[in-house]
Amino acid sequence: MPPFSDITPRQVFVKRESIQDISKGRAYMARKSKRPAGGQDAFKNMYDRELKKFQSMDQETDYSNTPDDLRFYSEAELEAIEQAKRDAARQAYEDAYLDEYNRVRAGVRQNDPHRQGQPQRQGQQRRQSQARPRPADNRPSAPIHPNNQKYAEAARRKHSGEQVQFGNKNEYINSGKGRREMKGGSAVGKFFRGLFIIILVIVLLMQLLIFRYISLVNSVETGDRLVTDAALYSKEVTNILLIGSDTRDEEERGRTDSMILLSINRGTKEITLTSLMRDSYVEIPEHGWDKLNAAYRYGGAELLMDTVEHNLDVRVDRYAYVSFFSFIEIVDAVGGIDIDLSDEEAQGMTDPMAEQNKYLGNEKGTDYLTSGGKGVHLNGNQALAYARLRYVGNADFERTERQRTVITKIIDRAKTLDPLALDNFLKVCAKNLTTNMNKTEMYVFFYKLLFSIKYEMSQLRIPPEDAYYYGSHDGQSTLDLDLDACRRELEEKIYK
Repeated sequence: MPPFSDITPRQVFVKRESIQDISKGRAYMARKSKRPAGGQDAFKNMYDRELKKFQSMDQETDYSNTPDDLRFYSEAELEAIEQAKRDAARQAYEDAYLDEYNRVRAGVRQNDPHRQGQPQRQGQQRRQSQARPRPADNRPSAPIHPNNQKYAEAARRKHSGEQVQFGNKNEYINSGKGRREMKGGSAVGKFFRGLFIIILVIVLLMQLLIFRYISLVNSVETGDRLVTDAALYSKEVTNILLIGSDTRDEEERGRTDSMILLSINRGTKEITLTSLMRDSYVEIPEHGWDKLNAAYRYGGAELLMDTVEHNLDVRVDRYAYVSFFSFIEIVDAVGGIDIDLSDEEAQGMTDPMAEQNKYLGNEKGTDYLTSGGKGVHLNGNQALAYARLRYVGNADFERTERQRTVITKIIDRAKTLDPLALDNFLKVCAKNLTTNMNKTEMYVFFYKLLFSIKYEMSQLRIPPEDAYYYGSHDGQSTLDLDLDACRRELEEKIYK
């Protein structure tokens, strides 16, 4: 196949589109030279067909003035032409953008009395310095007629929403709002943002701690209840029955020596600790008449709650149980308590403490006291002996008063703990607590305690004075109650 130089001795003019087709055909034919003979024949036939067209052209016609679009261009020249078009279009857009930029600057300078009379040719000089030189070769280029107004309008639309202006007289940046935005906001705004972040972190940390405490509590399901329709009830009052037992075996369900009704009244902002005397002679549902502390032995915490509601007509929402020997660990976790102790009480604590030492495996005589005094510091072992002390003073009446005093001292001491000590105290309380509150109820109750930490605390005893007399039933000494007087006392002191 002869090269193009051998086709004819004179210059050949054809339309550019035909030459492009032939060039593509030759390139494709060269790339696919390893194809079967049938493919090569197809391209050869196409080439021969076009060659005949070239040779059949009028050889007598003068083509010296033929337009450039009938010239013969190589592929490299065609690519150079297209690139020149793209460069020219891009340069036209940049020139239009600079025109708009200098127009805005010129308007700002005209409004600035310090700049009036200065030359405004900076934009023109910049355009000249930034203008791209055309290639030094002889490649032809098609004439470019950019629509500068179109590009200028596009530039205006692009920047119409920007608040920043060019020049020293920038109204937005020089305004108070603009300066605050450039600096990241005002000092007051930064302070409140920082404060909000700190509060958010504290709240999240508190949530994690609450759920951790709740996970340590021994939560049990509420058993069958027989009495749940007590008349003394209010949405403002939450009653939790605190149950303490001195059983030596954790698996044994014996009599309860401490029964205190914890009442939180959100209306009056008061917390009341009401001791229920263990020897009170009451009717135990489905078990007849007996001492109040026998109800737990017969039917557990649920029957004890039913017995309190049935006889005193007061709603008991939930219960919390702590063994006396777990009580030792709770007092130690708070760092001990300070008690005004008489010499008689100090010496009377020896007997219960000897029993406790034996149970705890302590050496005989550990923590014994020989005398009392003001603000005597008691550890957990000593505080338990003080709460169990029964044969000093007015028997069980003073005993219940000592128990309420110990609980009050623990709460007061907990309010003064640093965060780490308070965290340890709450963990010890949680792991030694058994309750029939579910996790959601414990979560709500925790916040009730949190918001009631500054409530006024008061103490109460049932039966109150002049609402009982001593009796004897089945060979045991009892307190026979004036139940109506007891109910009035609860209503006046808790639901007032």
